[in-house]
Amino acid sequence: MQRKTLLASTFALLIAGTAALAVAQDAAPNAPAAAPKAAPAPGHGGDGFRGGPGFGPGFGGPGSAVIDDLRALEHLYKVSGRSKELPALYNEVLSKSQDPRVRTYVYHQLARAQSAPANPDQAIATLRKSLDENLANEARQRAEFDKMRSDWEQHRGPIKPAPAPAAQP
Repeated sequence: MQRKTLLASTFALLIAGTAALAVAQDAAPNAPAAAPKAAPAPGHGGDGFRGGPGFGPGFGGPGSAVIDDLRALEHLYKVSGRSKELPALYNEVLSKSQDPRVRTYVYHQLARAQSAPANPDQAIATLRKSLDENLANEARQRAEFDKMRSDWEQHRGPIKPAPAPAAQP
């Protein structure tokens, strides 16, 4: 019984935290936008390093600069009351980028923008397209890995069996 209570409490806290985060992200600040030098752009540290998710400064990997720039642009669009222009920006980035990380991020942001005016069908279609693209990329990467592994195994040759231990009388 205690386990169920603990799980229910944890789940309730998770839902409450998620709802608070969603409300905080959707709330627009009342103050006018600060001067560009007042604060670093989102995703940029004051030390000039760009940080990637989970890796700290300087380890953003491919696409992180694009995602950082997109986050800064999203912030400016929202602060200036031009959120309706974001889907056009996302579609433009999708037409220019082939980086899977950037494309996944943009698909998710586009779906969020599409679902804002209560159009969940369009948002679902966008996320399904992203999922299909990611599944195809994963299958391609798996096939490349399997091919490299088989090439390596053929190049290396057969594994010689270990010598059998000598029988003791």
